Amino acid sequence: MEELIKELKEKVGLSEETAKKAVDTTMNFVKGKLPAGLSDKFQDILSGKFDLSAFSGLFGGSKSEDGSSSNPLDQLKNMFNK
Repeated sequence: MEELIKELKEKVGLSEETAKKAVDTTMNFVKGKLPAGLSDKFQDILSGKFDLSAFSGLFGGSKSEDGSSSNPLDQLKNMFNK
């Protein structure tokens, strides 16, 4: 999350305090939209401390020929690990 705070400060020009509030508000919003079993691990997922492959069978999806995945959890992980 520190990376996101840094980007908000640099690209949007937010102060440290405002960027932290924006990230906290966004994270709480997203957590509130996730199923209970996944929202409990949301913080771990974002910080890379949780193995998403343990959930991959629950959400379906498949790998394409180019190696990309249609699994929503893989896509979520890739979105936050860039």
